Amino acid sequence: MPPRTDTYERAYACCDQVLFEDGKFPTIDAIRERIQVNSPAVITRAIKDWTLHFVDRHREKLERPAIPPLLLDSAESLWRLALDEANRALQEREMALAEKERGWQAELEQLRNTLDTQTREARHEAERLERELQQKQSTLDELGNRLSTTTETLAVRERELAEMRQAASRAEGSLAEARAAQEAQAKAWTERFDSDHAWHLKRIEEEKTLARVRADQEIADKSAALATARGEIEALRRRLTDSQDQVRALIERQGAQERELEGLRSQLAAAEKALVVEREKNRKVTAIVRRQRRPV
Repeated sequence: MPPRTDTYERAYACCDQVLFEDGKFPTIDAIRERIQVNSPAVITRAIKDWTLHFVDRHREKLERPAIPPLLLDSAESLWRLALDEANRALQEREMALAEKERGWQAELEQLRNTLDTQTREARHEAERLERELQQKQSTLDELGNRLSTTTETLAVRERELAEMRQAASRAEGSLAEARAAQEAQAKAWTERFDSDHAWHLKRIEEEKTLARVRADQEIADKSAALATARGEIEALRRRLTDSQDQVRALIERQGAQERELEGLRSQLAAAEKALVVEREKNRKVTAIVRRQRRPV
């Protein structure tokens, strides 16, 4: 609907004056002569609206002869005020919903960006932990290799000791004939051999024990670090799940607001259809009045 200007208001008010003074329906020339404004389009619109209002008012009088015209005019004014207020409230509601929708869209976009950032950070953290786990696994493998090497060394030393024992046995056999003469020397050799043998066995056992303790400690430390890393990864996964739940909740809220807005739009469309029907009725009544005014 075009806006009502001062020229429109003056032309609309002048229609009653032309009807009362001339006893005829207002024309563009009669209105233009009185308001001293040459605006045919605005004057034509004012005459058309005034005629429709005149027809409505007299139709109400014909349909309800017992109701005073002043009361009908007041009821019509109240109805128009109520309709304008309802349209204004609907526009304000649509503007508020649009503003909320923009806010929700911005919040959703921010949450999506936050989720993407957290996902990237979690991925990078997981990759870092995976690399650290691989390094720790490599360390464990190295320790295992060192333990295997130590075990092999111990085996070599045990074989060497066995060979030494065999050599000692052979030496004892070859020196059996001269044992009487060299009893003192053989006794000293035997004591020295036993002492060295005990010392070597003790050192070998100490090295084996120390290597096993160190390997067990390193394995325990690496296992604890691995458990901590897995716990951190699980916490990151839970945070990611919570963020996804928040995003789904926001999407559901947005869907509910969109459905509410769609319902308001449907009500507005129904009101506009009813208004079109009323205008069509007014047009038909106007046509009937014009036919009745034609000379027979």
